Amino acid sequence: MTFLRYLAVGGLNTAFGYLCYAVFVLAGAPIWLAVSSSTVLAILFNFFSYGGLVFGDTSHRLLPRFLVFYAVLGGLNFLLLRALIWAGLGPLWAQALLLPVLAGAGFVGMRRFVFGRGPTGSLRHLKAGSGET
Repeated sequence: MTFLRYLAVGGLNTAFGYLCYAVFVLAGAPIWLAVSSSTVLAILFNFFSYGGLVFGDTSHRLLPRFLVFYAVLGGLNFLLLRALIWAGLGPLWAQALLLPVLAGAGFVGMRRFVFGRGPTGSLRHLKAGSGET
């Protein structure tokens, strides 16, 4: 059930992030500004939605890991986006094609790096077989 919640919340988060990105691009912002600005807005939204609705923990102590993870994911997004644009795709189509790749990397990273560590990690009860999903 955690993965299904992740997918559902991911749809919401993806729509929010892509909408922010599209607004910046359509307003004439350069790609670097569109990616970085939409990423900052999405990070704030995503921390609370993924943390609260999927992994059950929005503790401030997780925010540094979440920020590091999102910086890496944002860098990957930017590099792949530039490569696709260089290959001839428009910026909106290129970002749309990257969405599934970034979503998969996001789940693995959040599960393993952000929310799955520490003595109070929210996935600990799932691994212990508490029955909650």
